[in-house]
Amino acid sequence: MVTCPLCKEPALSRSVKVRSGKDMVLWHCNHCHFDFFAHDPTASLAANNLDESRLKASGLEIPSRDADFINGLKQSRPHIVEYITPEDSEENILEVGCSWGYFLKLVRDSGAVPYGVEVNPIRAKYVNDDLNIPCYPDIESCESSGIRFHKIFLFYVLEYIPQPVAYLKRLINLLMDGGSLVIITPNLNDAIKDLYFNEGFIHFFYDEHAINYFSFQSVEQIAKSLNKSNSLIETRQGYSFINHINWFLTKSPRTTNVVGGDTFVNEFTAPLRLRDPQYVSEWTPDHHLMAGELVNLIDEFDHNYRYILERYNYGNQIRIVIRK
Repeated sequence: MVTCPLCKEPALSRSVKVRSGKDMVLWHCNHCHFDFFAHDPTASLAANNLDESRLKASGLEIPSRDADFINGLKQSRPHIVEYITPEDSEENILEVGCSWGYFLKLVRDSGAVPYGVEVNPIRAKYVNDDLNIPCYPDIESCESSGIRFHKIFLFYVLEYIPQPVAYLKRLINLLMDGGSLVIITPNLNDAIKDLYFNEGFIHFFYDEHAINYFSFQSVEQIAKSLNKSNSLIETRQGYSFINHINWFLTKSPRTTNVVGGDTFVNEFTAPLRLRDPQYVSEWTPDHHLMAGELVNLIDEFDHNYRYILERYNYGNQIRIVIRK
């Protein structure tokens, strides 16, 4: 009998097709509304196979290291603004699953002291040698160092971790008193899958390396198991309504260069925002007024669309902040 890794209740199985086209057995816990695969993907992740199943198998381009780093810097800057404060100066900051180290570079630029954990040896070597930032191959090595951290971050990492509750307990033990653990992970409850029933997205949703699919309810169960029921848990909608329309029209993904989000609304309205005379030399005052009204309309609709999904805990990202 397979039991839920979160609450230990019996789980039910069903066959699903994952992004790579494989048929796999998926387990579901009705008690805490959690989907999971029962295998350990660590060896395959260490062998640099993630992008093959996550991107290439679904027709998306695998970016070069340099392109991936530039995209990573762009998506990390809002995290720096939100989570790194002047009080973090000279404090130890750990990112688990740091990839090429783009977030850690910005952490260092902000005055804090960065450390990473990265199971992929190619990326860990780059962080260690090229960025000169200490990067451990696993959590055991980090624990052995004896270093304690003011903040620990997991951006789209918890979904790859076997026995996530036990793992989070170990990370909490690495925190200094008063420190915080910040987690962002995909939401099992997704509007494209559960409201629009988009066939292409349903076949895209599960990946063989991502073994954990958390809902708001299952994250509450984790917080309860950790005796951290006062933790901040919320959902955020990173993808715009244009992304959802793309799925409706094509039933296939489109590269966004942002993990868990996109910039499609800004890209769509960019021609309306331009004020370069080269492009708007023939605009009348009415053209300017109309463009402004359209930008406001589109921005407001996208904001309200996301807000409704978040209000019902259907934002595509789950954000958790746990304090020690």
